[in-house]
Amino acid sequence: MIKHTLFLLLLSALLACCAPVHMDQMERSDYAVIKYEIAGYNDFDKFHPILGEYKDFLLFFDKNLLFKVAAISYPTVDPNGNPVEASGLVYHPVNKKSKGVIDFLPSAHMDNDGGGTDQMYAQEAVLILMGYTVIMPDLIGSGISKEKQIPFLIAENTGRVAYDMRRAAAQYLWDEFGYKLPSETIIMGYSLGGSAALATQKYYEANHSNTVKVKEVYAGGGAYDLPAAFGAFAQTGLCVYPAIAKTILAYKHYYFDYHGLELDLGQIFIGDLLLNCDDWFSGVYMSTEIVEKIGTDLHAYMHPDFFKPFEQQNAEFKKLQPFLFVNSVSEGWRPKAPIHMTHAQNDLLAPTECADAAVKKLRRAGANVAYSTYPGTHMSVAIFFFIRNILRFL
Repeated sequence: MIKHTLFLLLLSALLACCAPVHMDQMERSDYAVIKYEIAGYNDFDKFHPILGEYKDFLLFFDKNLLFKVAAISYPTVDPNGNPVEASGLVYHPVNKKSKGVIDFLPSAHMDNDGGGTDQMYAQEAVLILMGYTVIMPDLIGSGISKEKQIPFLIAENTGRVAYDMRRAAAQYLWDEFGYKLPSETIIMGYSLGGSAALATQKYYEANHSNTVKVKEVYAGGGAYDLPAAFGAFAQTGLCVYPAIAKTILAYKHYYFDYHGLELDLGQIFIGDLLLNCDDWFSGVYMSTEIVEKIGTDLHAYMHPDFFKPFEQQNAEFKKLQPFLFVNSVSEGWRPKAPIHMTHAQNDLLAPTECADAAVKKLRRAGANVAYSTYPGTHMSVAIFFFIRNILRFL
């Protein structure tokens, strides 16, 4: 009897040791594989045509690596807690051991057809060719959820959707490869993905620090501090990307039912944008097409009160202020993992002032933030961001 009991105890211990770590730590998640492909170094140009021209010079990529990219769907929620079926991409080596995991958050787009699962080879995920497993959510409003309004710059929902994607990816990787998703992860993102990277770090550390260990965060070109960003745009009057209108319309859509945010758009927008905002920001048009319609001069489509000091603005802009603060990833927390931030000195998409303000606030809160700025534009410094961080991985 004693031997039998000892045997059962030993067997239980062995089974416990062999159980996938992520299944013990993270809640199980349903998922479905939408489509998949096997690819490798010769498919480099699928990530971006320009990259394909330089692949012979990029010696840090593994020419012998094969990987599987799968688009999966999974359950999550929108900013109001309503159930949503979302999607995303999982890249994993098939002929070599994974070097680790990267949660890569996607860049911004205005149209609902711009999600990673529509393309399969998101350029941000090129680090798969260095042997890393890459998890990349579409976020709501893209991929399988493209009929939904994009929760543009809504921080907590971004983190929640990324976490649910990670849960689904963990289940998929175990079922498909027998790969135990490690708890440690690196988070990366540029442009909207930069803001989303910090939003995801904040969500992981605040809600799931026992199941996800954020090692480092690499963020570039993000609108981290929204009041500072709006203020900078008001000073210059120039906006080459229609992010301000997209943010306001997203807040109007998602914060009406549960937060009572009622906005009189006639006190926020003017001109053709006021008459056509529902159509132009319906998810049909790309950002370049919207800019062709509204132009880059904010005075042509923003109410004159937008350009006044906050205390002189009308009631509608003042209603927005609390939501700008709550969705600023520079507010209300002390990051645990080190943050590496990169920004362009002549950034017309996400003003440098909002990155400067975010760094000051995060450092004041006790965060370990390394901050680098480079001469150039939003897009040109994106190249510095990727190359510098790839070299760090070496």
